[in-house]
Amino acid sequence: MAKSANVRSLEALREFRVALIHFIDKAKRAVSTSDSEVMRIQLWLQSQQPAHWIQETRRAEEKLAQAKNELYRAKISQPDNPRGPTDQIQLVRKRKEEVAHARQKLKQTNRWSRTFERSSNEYRSELSPLSSALDGSAQKTVHLIEKSIATLEQYLSTKSTSATEELTTTQTTSIARKGEEQTEYINDEHANSDSTTNESDKNSDLSMESGD
Repeated sequence: MAKSANVRSLEALREFRVALIHFIDKAKRAVSTSDSEVMRIQLWLQSQQPAHWIQETRRAEEKLAQAKNELYRAKISQPDNPRGPTDQIQLVRKRKEEVAHARQKLKQTNRWSRTFERSSNEYRSELSPLSSALDGSAQKTVHLIEKSIATLEQYLSTKSTSATEELTTTQTTSIARKGEEQTEYINDEHANSDSTTNESDKNSDLSMESGD
């Protein structure tokens, strides 16, 4: 004997399908946002920041060269000044510090760019299984649930149709039986009536014979 399916809540299965689809959509958007942010920072470290500090280094070097020229002219114009060109000396010192600062920033930017590139590669490697699952096994699960829902709906529809047909058959059989019973009753009544008529006719014949 075939066992019936233990379908407790088809609606719960439908709700789970919708929740799974929403989860896949949100997870994909989160992964996409994260990838975009990683790419933005990587571009900033590998392109924008190095270009900025290279330009700053060049500007600082130009200012340093200008400050050295001013110091040279000051020494020539004031050869007897015992204090010397103090302002120009301080300016040259300041420009040297600016050049060193720009060069240090460029060096740090390049170092952080390499570090971030390694980290981003590790991040993408760790995230790859999730992305594959969202596009692969998760989607297959959704299709499997949809197929299961369709199969169960078909099963329940067939079961409902069978129950309706069974009820109709039972009602038809019951009506037929009632009809047969009524026919039998009518036949019995008709037979009893004929029997009574025959008995009456016999009694009349006997009475007539006695009179003769």
